[in-house]
Amino acid sequence: MKYMLVQESLDSGIRISIQQATQLLGVSRCGFYKWLRQPKTGRVNAIPDMDVRNEIQRIAVEFPTYGYRRITAELRNRGYSVNHKRVLRLMREDNLLCVRKDFKPKTTDSRHDLRVYPNLVKGLKIT
Repeated sequence: MKYMLVQESLDSGIRISIQQATQLLGVSRCGFYKWLRQPKTGRVNAIPDMDVRNEIQRIAVEFPTYGYRRITAELRNRGYSVNHKRVLRLMREDNLLCVRKDFKPKTTDSRHDLRVYPNLVKGLKIT
């Protein structure tokens, strides 16, 4: 990243001001100072993709009808803190997305043994 280059140029002993270094690299001085204030930890506590991927595959085998939302909920139940977008990406890469059922509307079921009431409106004369 350009902010790292600015930092390296300042640390290397080159006699250049922060303003000149940021102008040379085309970044704002304000943005550089904001970057300096951010903690340098990054994603230290992040769970590796392979661990999450293996657990997703176990869940997909155990529950083949689960989509990414239910698998995300199951991962959280099992102690993994993951985002649904990450789960969706990993499932796409492994081709684990379940097939959606086509919507079939329910139609009238006239084959029943219930009493059929007469249509009272059919012979109605409006005066």
